[in-house]
Amino acid sequence: MRAIVLLLTLSTLASVSPLASAVTVLQCKEPDGSVSFRERCPAGSEQVGSRKVNVAGPPDAAAQLAEVVRKSPVTLYAIPQCDACDLVRQQLQAAKLPFTEHDVASDAAQQEALKAVSGALTVPAVTVGTQLFTGYNRAALDTALKAAGYPLPASAEAAKRE
Repeated sequence: MRAIVLLLTLSTLASVSPLASAVTVLQCKEPDGSVSFRERCPAGSEQVGSRKVNVAGPPDAAAQLAEVVRKSPVTLYAIPQCDACDLVRQQLQAAKLPFTEHDVASDAAQQEALKAVSGALTVPAVTVGTQLFTGYNRAALDTALKAAGYPLPASAEAAKRE
C-alpha cells in the first residue's frame, strides 16, 4: 500500500513577519513504507527529512487551514499511469493543499475503501469532506475546495473568471 499523507499539523507556528508564518514539517516513513508529513513522527515511524513551510497571510492562516483540513479532508483514490489521476494530483499540489492519496491498483483494502466511498472502482475519485468527484473536472474540484474553505491560488481564481 502506498499512501502519501500530506498532513500539515500547523499548531506550532513560528512568526516570520506580521503577514506570514512558517512551520517545520517532518517527513515520516511508516513501517508499511508510506510517507507522511507531520508535526511529529508517530511511534514506530522514522523521520527521513524535514522542511520549513511558509504560509502566506496573517499568522492565523495556518490555523485556519488546519481547521479546514480537519473538517473537510481531501482524499484522492488513484492508480499509476492514469492521466486523469495525474491531473487531479497536480491540481492539488499546485494549490499546495494537503491531501491523502491511496493507490488502489493492487491493494484490496484500498479498493474496498473506494467502493465504500463511491460504490465503484472508478479512478480518479476524490473526496472533499463528504463530497465525491470521479474523473477530472478542474472547475468542479476548485468549487468544492473553495466551498470547504481551502485557499485557492490566484491563478485558479483568475481561470474561473475567464
